[in-house]
Amino acid sequence: MKWRSNSFGGILLESVCGNIAINGGGTLADMEHAYILDGKAPLAMIVTCEHHHRSHNADRFCLKHNVPLIATTLCADRLLLEGISTHLQTVPESRLFVKLGFGISLIPVRYDSVEPFCFMLHDSKNQIGIVPDGKIFPDLAKYLFDCDTVILGN
Repeated sequence: MKWRSNSFGGILLESVCGNIAINGGGTLADMEHAYILDGKAPLAMIVTCEHHHRSHNADRFCLKHNVPLIATTLCADRLLLEGISTHLQTVPESRLFVKLGFGISLIPVRYDSVEPFCFMLHDSKNQIGIVPDGKIFPDLAKYLFDCDTVILGN
């Protein structure tokens, strides 16, 4: 699995299953430039917290490009989700195996947000951990040890 960060702090994962966008935060044009490759929108977008620098324009991007959104219930309450296929999760450690070919495990982090999380994403070849914000609780860090790669944000 390859990954690239972008100018607004999001990440694009390039997986064998397809691409996955991690967080909004940019203008719609910035997000289209960062997340649409070869004319293809990502399979899904994951929003890790409701803060402006992570969620801004995520809903508009998903609606415009018919991209499913994965978020926690409390984060989603702050977005405009009408017309967007949304997969709502709870933290801690819930598992979602989306029919898009990847699995995701949410892990709570300490951050000044509602239900903030980091996560592990599993495709058919790799396991990658992504911690965009916050501090990992010591007893939950053990889950990231099995990852092939861990991407740390702030």
